[in-house]
Amino acid sequence: MLIALVCTLTLATPALASSIPKSGSACTTIGATSVHKAKKYTCVKSGKKKIWNKGVSVRQITAPPPKLNPGNANKPSNQPSADGSNKSNQAPTIQEIALANMKKDMKPQTVGNLFRYHYSPNAKQSFKELLESDLNFAMSYWVDVYNNPELFNVFYGTEKDLNWLIEAWKPYGFDKNVGFANDFRGRIEREGNYLNAGAVPSQEGASHLSILRHSSLPSDPNSFIAHENVHIVQQFLTNNRTGKMPCWLREGSANLFGNFIFTDKAGINLYDQIKRSDMNNYQRGASGVELRRFKDSDWFAHLKSLEGNFQGGCDYINRFAYGSGLLLSELLMADSGFTKMMDFWRAFSQEKDWRISFQEIYGTLLDDWYRTKAVPYLMSEYSRVLPYPN
Repeated sequence: MLIALVCTLTLATPALASSIPKSGSACTTIGATSVHKAKKYTCVKSGKKKIWNKGVSVRQITAPPPKLNPGNANKPSNQPSADGSNKSNQAPTIQEIALANMKKDMKPQTVGNLFRYHYSPNAKQSFKELLESDLNFAMSYWVDVYNNPELFNVFYGTEKDLNWLIEAWKPYGFDKNVGFANDFRGRIEREGNYLNAGAVPSQEGASHLSILRHSSLPSDPNSFIAHENVHIVQQFLTNNRTGKMPCWLREGSANLFGNFIFTDKAGINLYDQIKRSDMNNYQRGASGVELRRFKDSDWFAHLKSLEGNFQGGCDYINRFAYGSGLLLSELLMADSGFTKMMDFWRAFSQEKDWRISFQEIYGTLLDDWYRTKAVPYLMSEYSRVLPYPN
């Protein structure tokens, strides 16, 4: 099962609006945002009208100055940074190169109708609108690789709607072994008012995106929907074999691309804030393990534990795959780019050990890459990025 961490952040994109917004006044494009007098307004649908909502307060977020990370010392200093500019005084970081590579190769394009939506009677209208708007926006970055002729099923309900969801799956033959329903049942019990469970099951045959979200949560823009959309693309490119992916790749690359797509719209300076949340996701888990105390050998063993399909270190309760996987995916994107990442995803559709595919595509043995590239980057970033206070 593929599940995302929510990072609720504030947008600052005044260029998306053509006039000064006022709550209740008419706007032109659903999902457009505008900042005025320290408030961010979003264009929403109200009945048959398009109006600006009440707005939320905006605070300035200043990204910390970039630091040189392992593997960057020999990078030429004229490579583009995340915003496309060149830095003459120091080499760009791995993170900056990864973002620049995605910016270069992922150009949003017009998309048609790609989804079939199913809503519970309790579904919140504001989140329904956000879901449809953000899924279409996220998928606009994947037009060159996602050409599924079939509509993809999307289900959304609240904490009250698990039984509705189970019945809604039945016509499509989803979750016949009820394992997915039981997982959602556990999430409802554990997470209470913070429930925000979204998943694209790793299963043979057609999959689906299903969301159970507590009705008290605000419908604020964040990276959650873009993350889940990445899992939809993964299912398509792997021929519905994401269950063969190591969880560090499945969840880490979903974080990488989801965070990029969200911040490409909301402001690239938010990327560091979301990245910190992803890296510290394990602090919300149940393991009690402190990754920042790991030595080289501990990190290597940790990465080997993240090669499974939500077993060992991969289960959602421990939440290990999201932060470590994000950093590994950043590293692959920085060193080898978007096209090779897509080739790697496609390789999971083959009857071949994915470690062999990694060696063929990236030109190195997986364990050697762990030791010489991945572990140094993980240790550097977990030293640089602060944990959350206990």
